[in-house]
Amino acid sequence: MQYLLFSVTLSTFSIFIARSYPNNSVEEVFKWKRVEFESLPKSENSWVGPFKYFIPENNDIMGMAYHPISGLMIVTIARLRPGVPITVAAFCVSDFKTGSSPKFWPFPNYKTNEIRPSDFYGFHYYDDYEGRKHGKNPNKNQNHLGFYDWNQNYYHHSHHKIPAYQKPLYQTPLFTTPAAPNHKPSSEKVRIISVYSVNVDEKCNRAYFVDTGLLPTSTNYSIPVQKPALYFYNISPDCCENRKFDLIRRAEIPDRLVSKIPFGLLYVTLDFQSEDCEDIFLYCTNFFGSYLVVYDYRKNEFWSFTDHPTLEPVVSESYMIYEKSFNYQLLGGIINIVLGYKDEYGDKVAYYVDAAGTGQYAVSAKVLKDKTKSGTQYNINDFQIMGYRGCDSQTARMVVDYTFSVVFYAELQSNRITCWNMKKPLNPDNIGIVFESENLKYPLQIFIDSRGYLWFNSGRIPIIYFSTQPLNLNIINDRFYRVRVRDAIHGTVCEDDNYYKYDI
Repeated sequence: MQYLLFSVTLSTFSIFIARSYPNNSVEEVFKWKRVEFESLPKSENSWVGPFKYFIPENNDIMGMAYHPISGLMIVTIARLRPGVPITVAAFCVSDFKTGSSPKFWPFPNYKTNEIRPSDFYGFHYYDDYEGRKHGKNPNKNQNHLGFYDWNQNYYHHSHHKIPAYQKPLYQTPLFTTPAAPNHKPSSEKVRIISVYSVNVDEKCNRAYFVDTGLLPTSTNYSIPVQKPALYFYNISPDCCENRKFDLIRRAEIPDRLVSKIPFGLLYVTLDFQSEDCEDIFLYCTNFFGSYLVVYDYRKNEFWSFTDHPTLEPVVSESYMIYEKSFNYQLLGGIINIVLGYKDEYGDKVAYYVDAAGTGQYAVSAKVLKDKTKSGTQYNINDFQIMGYRGCDSQTARMVVDYTFSVVFYAELQSNRITCWNMKKPLNPDNIGIVFESENLKYPLQIFIDSRGYLWFNSGRIPIIYFSTQPLNLNIINDRFYRVRVRDAIHGTVCEDDNYYKYDI
């Protein structure tokens, strides 16, 4: 393998070499103190099994994707706590002014996002922090459900009682029921249980995401309602008017590839092989399992790649700080993949990063598409390190702009958006700062639309996932930003000599 490999020398001061400035071109498009839904089919005070139907303090936007042709914005509210009525939702951008807080409606509909009392079958008792037992349907005075009082007196168990570095949820998963049987893609049977991220494909006008199939009941208790699966929905130009979305395919991930950590399934990357929308491969990361799942759409086949050091987390880089006083450990491996240019053999280079780590790695897509090399049958040198981005540069998601040859990063620890020009060696000196702000918190989503805008978000997922705190609904918890790509890199080391020759 002969693509980019660089030796890197890190120094204490190298992180300050990249040019930093407030990017005045970045626009705060939407913001929310509290997630609101249009016409929920049940009242907020109703119950589903042992939990309240809607607990606003437990709802935080995790992912987003935009379809400019129709004006549709799809968002995800992962079910990481009880009280999330809809996990995939949407709104039409043209219906709301810049700086407003749009209300969401369900994608594709309420029924598909429905949680039923029967989903909690087998979940009979649980302990709160004080050791008391509660039955399946607690009353108003007995409603401590694992994390804290989910329904009233929200900050009952104060945050200072939690250890400085909290034990990640995935280390002690408890499965109370077996996974549900396979579901065929029909509107009557298919449901969506919990989705972290969503992608929009403007080439074929589709939305695609992975559903973990898991419902949480406490900090270390999850119920597998159904098997993890990939979903493909059609997006029509007039979908904002009719709100109709056809399910093209639901592909369940085989049990042998899910292991015991399905809720690490996060981001999906599309690799088109031709102009044919059926001729694609999908790369789905499981960052808690530290492996990569590959899906051949045409053949409807799955395989995976496991047990390589570059897919594993770096423990020393897994300890993070959120908002100064809140520490947590994100011990996650491979989390996201982006595709660079084709190599000398005609295959794209796949760049990938670990959630716990500041290194960046590369493998030829030719290797990933070869089922005979799946599992551990690959050559260990197929996966190699490219370089390091610098201190505190742990990232969740990347995106490539092919016009300017730039990769953008959403950094979790530094809470900033950075960039790297693929024509330059990958090292801290060549990492540029696109945007940093006190208002930017834990960006998990970043993408580029067909109109040349770079989008990214700000949210509070560490509070939702790693603590027992409720969201503070008196402050802004979620924000969507956008900036033109050419403005994003202007004045940074990611800009090259040909910058002004481009005319977008």
